[in-house]
Amino acid sequence: MGFDGRFAYVVGRVRALENRMIDQARFNRMIDAEGPEELARIVSETEYSLARDLGPERYEEIIDGELTRVHAVIEGISPDPVLTGVFRARHDFDNMKAHLKARLARRDRGVIVEEGSGVTRLGRLDPARLGAIADALVLGGEDDEVEAEPEGEYMSVRQRADDLEGAVVEAARRAVLAYEANGRDPQYVDLVLDRESFEYFYHVARSRRADFLIDLVQATADLTNILICMRLRLIGKPADFARDALLPRGTLDIEALLAVYSEPDDAFWSFFKRTRYDRLVEQALTAWRGSGSLSAFENAIRAGLAREAATGGMADMGYEPVLAYLMAREGEADILRRIFVGKMNRLPSEVIRERLCGVYA
Repeated sequence: MGFDGRFAYVVGRVRALENRMIDQARFNRMIDAEGPEELARIVSETEYSLARDLGPERYEEIIDGELTRVHAVIEGISPDPVLTGVFRARHDFDNMKAHLKARLARRDRGVIVEEGSGVTRLGRLDPARLGAIADALVLGGEDDEVEAEPEGEYMSVRQRADDLEGAVVEAARRAVLAYEANGRDPQYVDLVLDRESFEYFYHVARSRRADFLIDLVQATADLTNILICMRLRLIGKPADFARDALLPRGTLDIEALLAVYSEPDDAFWSFFKRTRYDRLVEQALTAWRGSGSLSAFENAIRAGLAREAATGGMADMGYEPVLAYLMAREGEADILRRIFVGKMNRLPSEVIRERLCGVYA
């Protein structure tokens, strides 16, 4: 981790903001709340100020409102918003998924999806602009909504990394092609956009020679691929489908992983004994076998990723503490969302706590 004095001010702000995050004691109060209304009241004591005005049933607005505010604050003071906002771009790729699938469902199955369903304002791009691009790609909208890159035009790595809209548009084009080539299966919209988002993350990291970010992208891809394999094996998906689903830019040997994908559990999971994830995978498997719950496995893997990201917070200066803070806030929001879902469904506190085991400890 190198010293980068450009980030001195934003790191100072982040150190102050970190103290306002929800701690384990307050999460425990939320889990033990009598119901959604009491939960919303406890949440209103934190930075999630929208909870004071909105009912618990609007928890997504409460959470998204705070995340939008945080991202806007950091983007406004960051000397390199593309670098510090790299993972915020995930929401733009997710928004494009929602736009494309809604329009493909309307075009091919006559299913009308409510406009804006599944779309948030958490990304860096205007959701309405992405909707217009999706119209052009799927429904034949205005020609100038999607500008093709001039043939033969050279773009540097830095230029490509800075062109988020271009990356999302190209990913959307590829997603529509994959959808058509695979029996109009909407899963392929998700698969392609997920893969292309990791290509974008990697290009941002490479363009800045950001070693910590490169390591984080690789670890995120690896750990997500472990989760993907677990889920797909449990539902009986073949290796060919797994090949399309696995993310790029990780350190795991994808061909070697696919070679053992269809093997029995012991043979498959022994693959990871030869990797840096040996101990983490063993912990996740132990949690899964002990509880019989896939969520226990997922929580252990997510906790491992959170630890990877948290190492950035140990730096004194540079972009690393900023990325670590933003990822911590996204993780905080995920926990809060799960607690709200549990309370809205009147689940007992012990069940909610069990489902979060290992995530917020």
